[in-house]
Amino acid sequence: MSEGRVTYDITNAQSIEKHAKMLENKTFRESMDNIVIRESGNKGGLGQLIEENHFGYKLNSDSEPDFPEAGVELKVTPYKINTKKGNKVAKERLVLSIINYMTLPYEKFENSMFYKKNKLLLLIFYLYQPKEEIKDRLDYKITHAQLFEFPKKDLNIIKRDWEIIKEKVNNGLAHELSERDTNYLGACTKGANKNSLREQPHSNEPAMQRAYSLKASYMTAILNDYILAKKATFEDSVIDDERVLEEESLESYILKKFEPFKGFTIDKIKATLDIHANRKAKNFAQKIASKMLNLQTNNIEKSEEFIKANIKLKTIRVEKNGKIKEHMSFPTFKYKEIVQEEWETSTLRQMFLETKFLFFIYRFNENNELCFYDAMFWNIPFNDLEIEVKKVWEETVSRIMDDQADKLPGSKDNLVSHVRPHAQNKMDTYETPQGKQVVKKCFWLNNYYLEKQLGLNK
Repeated sequence: MSEGRVTYDITNAQSIEKHAKMLENKTFRESMDNIVIRESGNKGGLGQLIEENHFGYKLNSDSEPDFPEAGVELKVTPYKINTKKGNKVAKERLVLSIINYMTLPYEKFENSMFYKKNKLLLLIFYLYQPKEEIKDRLDYKITHAQLFEFPKKDLNIIKRDWEIIKEKVNNGLAHELSERDTNYLGACTKGANKNSLREQPHSNEPAMQRAYSLKASYMTAILNDYILAKKATFEDSVIDDERVLEEESLESYILKKFEPFKGFTIDKIKATLDIHANRKAKNFAQKIASKMLNLQTNNIEKSEEFIKANIKLKTIRVEKNGKIKEHMSFPTFKYKEIVQEEWETSTLRQMFLETKFLFFIYRFNENNELCFYDAMFWNIPFNDLEIEVKKVWEETVSRIMDDQADKLPGSKDNLVSHVRPHAQNKMDTYETPQGKQVVKKCFWLNNYYLEKQLGLNK
């Protein structure tokens, strides 16, 4: 498209948004005039088609927004329909700008390259469909185009995330950056392979090139809360007054809310918070935690901040002697699917990288009464994941391939993790690559490893 054909005001964000809305309910193919389709392996290919053929400008990768006069950055991103639940979710994280390790330590958030480029986003969502349904990516349908500016409450959390990334880079630890470090804003790898290494300050060790990204869980919240519904859709928010996040982090605010209940017996907590649920109920811990935070919902994981940051609650029960009896389970895996994975992109690794855990800890007191002991946010340490858990995962895959799905690594085989059954009964099975039915299993964190992480065995 030549400059003379531009039919919108490049200095006005609303005019740019109005022009983008002309794409709604059209496929990429239908929205293009006499274009030469350039198939490429990069995910930005569809965005490039929109930029060049609808808006009439060439792809840029500099520090300025795509529409610098209006301060608008254009992003084209897919969502999908969850086949099990029927709800709409972001298909992937939204990759933003490249992190410049060498200049980041000298930036302040308000004037940072990240914020300057991504302060106001024009989000164009299209519906992703499997290849069995859509053969050509140009036949995906664009459904929504909308300006998006981070809500103040979200921006405070994103700023904290940015500062965490900056601190790690400034400490010469860019090579240890991980998406599990943060809540909404991540630092994802950006490169075709491990040769995509970059120099970092205060360290001689090269680091993988990374980009700022909005996590898939946060993109799902944006999709439902702002794009689809046009109004807030969350039942509850942990944060009642967004100003509190100007003074402290989301994590510290939540943990502070739990402080008054430390040492309370379960019965005292139930009486104090007027909870009538059976303590043996599967979601009892969810209800307790939700009421402590003064939420209306009975499931803390359904609160706004927990959804956006992908925070999951895990309950731990500690005996009087400081020992933990139970190992910690995670979702089951399918034998025929796990053998098709590579460690770098495996379901297990991505789960640990993208999920922040809130440990809700109970402990028996001297009277053998179960009490609320403590709460803590937890991410698996870098080496524990990339060395120990990786070993268990690789050995698990190897044994399944060797027709030994019934003899997977046990708790004595690794310091961190193991595999064991996680099924309703012996008839609750998955099929192996060899066609056998073997009871469902999952990865577990060892109880003695959890004791160490909680500082119980010092």
